[in-house]
Amino acid sequence: MNSIASRFTLSLLLIALIGQLVACSSPANIAVSKPTTPYAVGSTTRFLHDESRTFDSVGGVNEGVRTLITEIWYPVDHSALSAEHRRASYGDYAFGDRNVHRRMLTDTTFFHLTPGSVREGVDQSAIDAAIDELFTRSRGSFVDAPLTSKGRSMPVIVMTHGDAGSRYSMETVCEYLAAHGFLVIAPEHTGNSPFAMVGKDPLFGTGQSDTELALKMKEILPLLDEHGVYGHADKYGQSYIPLAEGGLTPQALAKLDAALVQRVNDLRTTITAIKSLNVDGEFAGRIDVENIGLMGRSFGGATTLAGLMLEDQFKAGMAVVPPSLPDMRAVLPAELLRAAGEESVILSREGGYALGEISKPTLILSGGEDALIMGVSKQLTASLGGQPPTPDNRHPMLKAAYEQTKAPALYGVLNNSNHGSLGVAAPYWWPNLKPVQFPQFFAPDQTYILVDANLAHRIQQEKALEFFEYFLKGSQEAKAKLLSNDYAEAGLRWDARNLGSE
Repeated sequence: MNSIASRFTLSLLLIALIGQLVACSSPANIAVSKPTTPYAVGSTTRFLHDESRTFDSVGGVNEGVRTLITEIWYPVDHSALSAEHRRASYGDYAFGDRNVHRRMLTDTTFFHLTPGSVREGVDQSAIDAAIDELFTRSRGSFVDAPLTSKGRSMPVIVMTHGDAGSRYSMETVCEYLAAHGFLVIAPEHTGNSPFAMVGKDPLFGTGQSDTELALKMKEILPLLDEHGVYGHADKYGQSYIPLAEGGLTPQALAKLDAALVQRVNDLRTTITAIKSLNVDGEFAGRIDVENIGLMGRSFGGATTLAGLMLEDQFKAGMAVVPPSLPDMRAVLPAELLRAAGEESVILSREGGYALGEISKPTLILSGGEDALIMGVSKQLTASLGGQPPTPDNRHPMLKAAYEQTKAPALYGVLNNSNHGSLGVAAPYWWPNLKPVQFPQFFAPDQTYILVDANLAHRIQQEKALEFFEYFLKGSQEAKAKLLSNDYAEAGLRWDARNLGSE
């Protein structure tokens, strides 16, 4: 870790966002009613560079410099906003490029908007109109708004996205935490984020081309398309999809392990960036670098469990709809296992097993109708043994990790929610266009009505805030709320353990 930190270079260059901008024309557009949160939210986009690593080793690109496009959300005084502060839009995530925005929403199918994923009667013109509208739709933050003038030190939450995800994938939680005094930072895991627009890096711009770092990155330019995108369209911009090719083979497990380790190192790069931000610039002296939390969704949930195990600087973490995997080390070839001292998430010869253990204060939030996660679990247990999902225990490997841990832990399952319910994706963006009725996982001849996306997001926001307020700030009021289940009537099954004397 120290060697990575010592060789890390952070580009503190602001992004010149291009394309269509959604401007706030008057102060009335900023605040027309009494604020409902302690702070408004600012957001900014940065590029992080880790010179100790090549551009994408898991993807076979062993040249260049590891580069992460990163979004930061932070608290802003409501009174500081004026007409000059522009609301962020979803088009900003694609740097104002409508072509890439459309590709991101149509070249992936399940959570986004394609003819095969919408309600009956929704035609292509309605899909096109919805995609165009999202490009200009306002987000809940203001671009480069001034940091709050209140001198409080901000605890940090690092967000890690899922497989084929992006830095917006938990945006509603990121904004909510920032609105309550946290600094939240979300790196895109280059090589596992669709259409990663690393070509927008200021290093490639005028006046930057003669720097040592820019010279190293020249080797990456041929890998980018005309929009500055890294990746391959047939893999949604990814250079790997864990376990997607060849099934559960030793080679696939080795690649999965390498992918998770690369992701954890991305999180470490982000921690180093946080510490640099605390030294110089608008965030200097305002960040509580001793209290850093972690959260992630889907494969990012697995990355959260891995980060909590491997990196001491993370104090607590929230894993949302994480996949789990049985510990197979006892039956794997000895040469596949990692020796002592070599980092591993699932293949350590002597160390822990992150996808089946809870090592620190952890909140797990899963979907009661998450057919993707339960389907994988069912297939794995059928071939490898172990307890399969049942109506009374829908995520048995995660539940076992929860029941066996000695660390403070919380475990929630939201009824009638699927793998997309808690993500910032199509069910949240376009509830009127996406189906809401699906076959039940355990009774396919019967259906369920998908939980309202706004309700699911509100539950996730509030539980995240309570969790991090307690474990990073020590709030006893937050602990009391965390231990209660105020959403039982909404279908949240909630349990806690080891929160009495930690």
